[in-house]
Amino acid sequence: MTTKRVALILALVAAGLGAGAQSFAKPSAEITKFQIEAISLRDVTFLFELSVKNPYPLGLKFSGLTLDFSVEGAKVFSTASAGGFAVPAMGTKANRFTVTLPYDSIIKLVKNYASKDWLNTVVNGKLSIPLPRIPGLPADISFSYKLEKQIPAIKPTLAIKGFKVTPPSAKEIAQAAAKAGKQVDSNKAMAAFADILAGKTPSSPVIDPSELDVPIRVSFTIEIGNDAKGPLAFNALGYELIINGERLVVGESSDVRREGQKIFVTVVNTFSSKQLSKNIRSLLKAKKGSFQVLGSASIKLPDSIRKDPVALDFDEGGTFSF
Repeated sequence: MTTKRVALILALVAAGLGAGAQSFAKPSAEITKFQIEAISLRDVTFLFELSVKNPYPLGLKFSGLTLDFSVEGAKVFSTASAGGFAVPAMGTKANRFTVTLPYDSIIKLVKNYASKDWLNTVVNGKLSIPLPRIPGLPADISFSYKLEKQIPAIKPTLAIKGFKVTPPSAKEIAQAAAKAGKQVDSNKAMAAFADILAGKTPSSPVIDPSELDVPIRVSFTIEIGNDAKGPLAFNALGYELIINGERLVVGESSDVRREGQKIFVTVVNTFSSKQLSKNIRSLLKAKKGSFQVLGSASIKLPDSIRKDPVALDFDEGGTFSF
């Protein structure tokens, strides 16, 4: 675009603005979507969609939306949407972004948090759009928003209970040995596996378990508690269990029951004898160790909050004994 053409455009803009608001449109900015996008045991993520209409023959650029979060009347968090945002001349553009609010920040500031089930959350937003530098034109135009949404009160605990491993049968060992092209006494090998899984040194170490791919059954219960009153309910849980820093089993369980503010997910799965590493054997010997559980589920919030299910993902760890 030539310098003369830019000057002409600016002159027309200035003239239009001088004619009054009724004869010259101003930019508009609207929050077209606001919802809970995801919940974990540690935070809640909100989705925002901001749509801006630019009536000018020049593009508009601005940094984004500033947001203040208040929960139950206490201001807990302030942020700004990341990245620049540009709207083309005479055009409309929508921008989506997410903001994650940590539950730890809420717990510190909200009184009687543990007695609450739902938390009223207010988001005050402000958007400032710089306008072209033209005499008589303000430096920017601002828009303010007030959004409200309820979120469940969550103060989580997670534990591994009833951890148990079951030795393979002689038949399973024989099948694995044949597949590996090895000859072993299945009964002696079964006794060796039983010793290893009991945390003992095999009395008859006829084979190294890592040389065979024998399925070893494991069962345990994931106990998810909420020390606040917010409801958490789901019908199935995708999980990954990491023990002493090593991935043991991955799967999904629909054996879920709820008792008060606790959810119990029973897991039955298998892992390969090739996974009987030094760290896993140390766990079996000590009858205790560290764990990490990655979970993924789908929960239903009241329709007034969100009509379709919301993702619940978490990554929790700790220690356990059995």
